[in-house]
Amino acid sequence: MAIVKLIIVTDKNTNKYIPLLRKVTSQSISEIKKNIETLEPVMIKESYDTDGLTSLQRTAEKLINMGAELRFYQNNYIISLEMIKNLIERNKGIEKDREELDDLMFGDESIVPE
Repeated sequence: MAIVKLIIVTDKNTNKYIPLLRKVTSQSISEIKKNIETLEPVMIKESYDTDGLTSLQRTAEKLINMGAELRFYQNNYIISLEMIKNLIERNKGIEKDREELDDLMFGDESIVPE
């Protein structure tokens, strides 16, 4: 399973990021603060989870606008926000292809034969 991790590089005022992260994670305030201070991931998503990656991307963009320095990892390799956007587009393409294949293989199931 490939995962994508979002890490906030510690700065002087990490408290300003906590309200945003509380909205998008199930972590407590103390967990978020500890993860920031110890350079542990504040968000972890599977690379095939389009909705999860989209949430991670939006959160990262908001954090960057707040002045955060971020690092992204996929399987312990540093990646860029652009690569996360590419993963999202790849996943959307795969989902579309699967839907088209299902339609070709099984037809439109909403049509009931008489």
